[in-house]
Amino acid sequence: MPDHTGRKASDVATGAVSATDLLKTSLTAGGIAVALSDDLVKSMSRGITGVLSDHYQFKKLIQGAELARPVPGHIRDIERSLERTALGIPNLEEALRKTLGNVPTMSSAASLIVEQSKIDWDQFNAQFRLPALTETAALMTQFHTSSFAETLGKSMLPGFELQRAIESMSTPWLNSANELQSLSAFTGLQRIGSVLKEMHSFSDSVGSFLRDQLGDWRDRITWPAEIFHDDLVRSDFYASKGFNRSLTDFPRPAFEESLTIAGLYDEPPLTLGYRVPKLRSEDPAEEKALQRANKAHDWLMRLETCLRRFIDEQMTRSFGTDWQKHRLPNNLYDQWKAKKEKDGSGELPLIAYADFTDYERVICKGDNWKEVFEPFFHRPETVRESFQRLHPIRLATMHSRPITQDDALFLLAETKRLINVIII
Repeated sequence: MPDHTGRKASDVATGAVSATDLLKTSLTAGGIAVALSDDLVKSMSRGITGVLSDHYQFKKLIQGAELARPVPGHIRDIERSLERTALGIPNLEEALRKTLGNVPTMSSAASLIVEQSKIDWDQFNAQFRLPALTETAALMTQFHTSSFAETLGKSMLPGFELQRAIESMSTPWLNSANELQSLSAFTGLQRIGSVLKEMHSFSDSVGSFLRDQLGDWRDRITWPAEIFHDDLVRSDFYASKGFNRSLTDFPRPAFEESLTIAGLYDEPPLTLGYRVPKLRSEDPAEEKALQRANKAHDWLMRLETCLRRFIDEQMTRSFGTDWQKHRLPNNLYDQWKAKKEKDGSGELPLIAYADFTDYERVICKGDNWKEVFEPFFHRPETVRESFQRLHPIRLATMHSRPITQDDALFLLAETKRLINVIII
């Protein structure tokens, strides 16, 4: 499922917009004056389709609506309901009818929206097919003579590896409307996995290739606040950095299978002693509804424990066990120490109290870089680039916000990239 689901699904099935207009009409018919701007109508359209892709985008229906009086049934119950239950059409239908059902015209509108959403979703997925094994050779021949292959250039996956990856797929992934672009995106995912497996993760050539696919993140970024709570805005932000959106333009099962074949789903190791991550929620409903965000959170926690151990071991080897007193950037030592004193356990090493943004500061600090970390990472700007690609996902997972396929690709690629270097 593509990350910017609302936008892409509406390209396929325009019915979502008319369904939103129907809801607007029904609200008015139910005696509720609603002022909906064009932007909000678009947001609601994204939202209806987004629910079906587990992106919680139905919140768009709620956020920004200017109601002359409260909606009967408390419309915000929809938001809370969808956050607490597994997403899908049955839950959407139940939430809509439960909240809006006491207004007859609203109930009818809700049913039609759900039915339209089913149609939209089916039409979107119907674009994709699983090519027969007998088609592989012809597809590859056509692809290798196309402009897409020229764009990949030296980064092109060897023919036998690409053929093996294509033939390993068991779920529909090839977009019938644009087969060459679809094949190019699939090849790009496989090549990301291949270069991270075969080459030094922070070499200039790998950095350049990832920049072509994921965008250029080397300059220090002033983060727009909206990207941390709106995944559509975040998707646009990624595109503004140069991210190749076609890489995630697959149905979710195909996207996840592609990443598995590419070797990007190798889970980071669990490192004890630097805060063990909690793997599962004790609330079954929450666990089911937030499964993807929880998995991303787990990966990031595992990555952080590995980063802490790596930094601690390298700095201790070079400067002794009290390196934090002398080698941290301004104020970090006092901040870590204050967190440890507040925690009160006294069992964890001081670096266990580092924030995610602290690692790049410690690694790239001038003297630390020259004396310790340069042989591992080669260039400080590539370290900053890697951590900046992970930053939006880190914040989203810490606040239990949905994780998109764009986010997942950044997370898997940069986690593998860092783990390749720091697990020694």
